[in-house]
Amino acid sequence: MGRGRRGGSKRGNFKNHGSRNSSSRGRGNLKNKRKFNKNEDRKKDAESDNKRQKLQPEKESEPLVEESSSSSESEEEVKPYTQLLSMFKSSNRAQQVLTSDEDESEDIDSEDKSEEADSRSKGDNSSEFGDEEMDEEVNEEVDTEDENDEEEERGLHGVQEADDVEEDDEELDNEEHEDETEDEPSGDEEEMGSSTDPYHLHYEREMSESLLEILTSPKPYETQELNWKALGRMVIHLPAKADKKTEKPKPVLLGESTEKYVIPGTMPILKTGVPLVDYGVKSQLCANLDKRPLSDGSTQTAEELLSPLQHELFNLANEYRDIYYPEMNHLNIDEIRTVYCLHSLNHVMKSRDKVLLHNAKLKKYKENGQSTDDVEFRDQGLVRPRVLIIAPLRNSAVKIVEKLASLLLPAKGQIINKDRFYKEFGEEKDEEDKKENKKSYKPEDYEAVFTGNTDDSFRIGISVAKRTLKLYAGFYKADILIASPLGARTLLADDFDFLCSIEVLVIDQTDILYMQNWDHVLHIFQHLHLQPREQHDTDLSRVRLWALNGYSPHYRQNLIFSSVALPEAAALFSRRGTNFAGKVRVENVVLPSATTVCRVLVQLPQAFHRFPTPTAAQSADDRFHFFTKKILPQYRDQLMSNTLIYIPSYYDYVRLRNHLHKEEYNFGQACEYTPDGKLAQVRNRFFLGKKRLLLYTERLHFYRRLTMKGIHHIVFYQLPTFPNFYPELCNLLQDAFQNPKYRGDGSQTCTVLYSTYDAQRLAAIVGSQRAAEMLTSDRPVHLFVSGGS
Repeated sequence: MGRGRRGGSKRGNFKNHGSRNSSSRGRGNLKNKRKFNKNEDRKKDAESDNKRQKLQPEKESEPLVEESSSSSESEEEVKPYTQLLSMFKSSNRAQQVLTSDEDESEDIDSEDKSEEADSRSKGDNSSEFGDEEMDEEVNEEVDTEDENDEEEERGLHGVQEADDVEEDDEELDNEEHEDETEDEPSGDEEEMGSSTDPYHLHYEREMSESLLEILTSPKPYETQELNWKALGRMVIHLPAKADKKTEKPKPVLLGESTEKYVIPGTMPILKTGVPLVDYGVKSQLCANLDKRPLSDGSTQTAEELLSPLQHELFNLANEYRDIYYPEMNHLNIDEIRTVYCLHSLNHVMKSRDKVLLHNAKLKKYKENGQSTDDVEFRDQGLVRPRVLIIAPLRNSAVKIVEKLASLLLPAKGQIINKDRFYKEFGEEKDEEDKKENKKSYKPEDYEAVFTGNTDDSFRIGISVAKRTLKLYAGFYKADILIASPLGARTLLADDFDFLCSIEVLVIDQTDILYMQNWDHVLHIFQHLHLQPREQHDTDLSRVRLWALNGYSPHYRQNLIFSSVALPEAAALFSRRGTNFAGKVRVENVVLPSATTVCRVLVQLPQAFHRFPTPTAAQSADDRFHFFTKKILPQYRDQLMSNTLIYIPSYYDYVRLRNHLHKEEYNFGQACEYTPDGKLAQVRNRFFLGKKRLLLYTERLHFYRRLTMKGIHHIVFYQLPTFPNFYPELCNLLQDAFQNPKYRGDGSQTCTVLYSTYDAQRLAAIVGSQRAAEMLTSDRPVHLFVSGGS
């Protein structure tokens, strides 16, 4: 049956700006009717004030906007949330009354219950991102389970007051008969011991003053090395030890001094022979991870359920350490996604179960008439989203969602809004037709990346429940956010509060993000854990103290995966994260057998020229001057025709293009912005020798993988970001791709420019040992000859 369309709400607006004071088709103006207790005047007054606030949302949000405008001047620095502290002091009593009202609403009659569920579903639909309307069909069983899980999630993050929505009569009938059997935690182990559960050790303790001083110092970490079988050489960054006198930590900003503080990270130890459930993983996830029939996954060891690479990665991720792994490829990417999806779901389910368990305890206290004034449960963040996964393309989001579903959902589990998701994120018909009619060969890594929907602007919120995975949940009602850098940045100009409580950050396929626009990734990091502008119905009495104090960056875990070692990603890993649990960076040497220079099949002399440069900031200018004065004049000769100049950076491409125009060179240009018609024309003229030089950008080769014909000489203005591009371009100099007049003469050449700041790119091409010799040698030119018989 079709869901009702959203009427009267702004399209593409994720803030809950629904029409709360609109009529509901003859059902009266007030939605959430409550039974008043005549003997308790204080609760009665609070309830009436609450209803007036619902009918007049402008008055409710006005004081919050005023307070946030006066205290959000510096967004890039993490400071204590003074605004939230004042809000906490002034509205703590009112929040307790609202929480008690939420519990009293369970006694309403069946008609009121259906209206209340109706208003909740409106909140989910009106806060979705995107302009599309809900028009897919969902059967009655899915609707019933969805409503059961929403009953379960009502208390997951403070008081969630949603808007009203128009639903079909059949859906309302299903909501009237919903039961509340899902109001219990989903776990078999409700709360594990504090000495064994990594989640409890990391998030349920406060930070001491001495550790905070270390993490905010210029050099917060000490490095050590460790070798494991699958990951290889790892550089371990652990919080530095305090050199000053060890004194008793001072009280934290809020509350009194606690007895237990977080423990700084220590050297990781690889566990063997331990069941995966003993790692603190939910038994539901362990059972779904084991796909063998008639097998209880909860009794299997981690080595039996995971591959060696997965076992070692999960051992580090489960302890909430930051990880930088630059050896992802199209063969092991599925294994890595399994690891971080398993870790993310386990983190969300533990957080959710703890909130539900505390809600049940508070409810029990009230039923027994016990006072809850002295009871304090700190189990939430400033907003609900806890996990952020940054992915480059929509086809990556599809694989991530499918992996989450396979790990979470049991046999009777449901994916809400599944049809809409595959309609928007699935492969288009045009792509299927192109796949059938394609003739040109593309490498395996290209096919793995660009198969499916390659749109790079998307975002989606996912709500996790016991038996359902709800897609297109509003960002403030979602547990997991999946977004591309471009899709996230289009929202940050209007609102960034959904990023203030991210506890696990995953950056998947960082190398592809670097090819898109790296500034978008940096922009997301600049908006993490900023002071929120609004309260978003958060019960501040349930927010953890370290979140209120502004220490969230020290609790956030960063997981960065890439196929190549990028200096930009390494800088992001080292400078934008101060996790007290420590960091692990994988740095393996490139063996001679794994170098890409060995894959050059053409008999080709390759001259590597090292140019001097004092700093990395000045290397671009020194490279340009060295190329224009030493290398480029050689190609004015008639014998040096049909030369392709490979340029990784677009800024260098523009600079060199302007210089060639100024010096009146006969050249063509091919970049990612060149239209297809002009690109085909330039390629044809270059093949015929009418264009002696051709400027060719790395992005164009990355997105198109063109087979450039007619290349007789090739110049690498800078070493490629992807080491496999080097043999791909060098092998284009074979006779099969040459102009007939150049075939068989054997006069092809290859020239490469590099500096000391290109060490990682050079090591991936020629090997770590040989790269070290080339960088420290007295000779500035090194010659390689490959191929031949």
